[in-house]
Amino acid sequence: MSQGFQQLLAAASMLAPFDLWWFEDICDPLDFGIQARVVTTYPGSIAAGEALFSLAEARLLDRYGGLRRDRDILEFDPVHCYGPPGFVQMVDYLTARGWPRRAFWPHGGDLFCLHLVATLGLGGAEVNLLSFQPLCGLTDGAEVLAGYTGLPQVPGIGFELRSEAERAFRALMTDSQS
Repeated sequence: MSQGFQQLLAAASMLAPFDLWWFEDICDPLDFGIQARVVTTYPGSIAAGEALFSLAEARLLDRYGGLRRDRDILEFDPVHCYGPPGFVQMVDYLTARGWPRRAFWPHGGDLFCLHLVATLGLGGAEVNLLSFQPLCGLTDGAEVLAGYTGLPQVPGIGFELRSEAERAFRALMTDSQS
């Protein structure tokens, strides 16, 4: 076994007692063999799929990644999966193979993912307040209570309810009218 693999196993062993929600990006996203070996030693949830962009890759992850349907998390990024149609194909395929909808937590950290989670009845949505500006996070004034938030009650996705996004959209409109 390589030194890197030994370090990965040591990290998994040290993280196990913390009962994390999940251990994410444990190795190269296409190294399903290494991932499957770590899954056998780590008792908590493992999250994978963030850097996989197609149904073919999702099939490989399911077949060779060693993930457990009762606890592991699938984090496909809807924007990178050829948009909602590609993302829905992945969800449909994997749920037909026994994955529960609660296992899907789309990567992205924006309101778009929140809407997909609500529409498809998935496990949850990542909320990232620092990356993907100005479209990341929730609407201005949104409340998170016990880990949950609601959808904005406006037509569309609600990006215009983020002051930073509204400024960016207005700047684009002004530039296009010049």
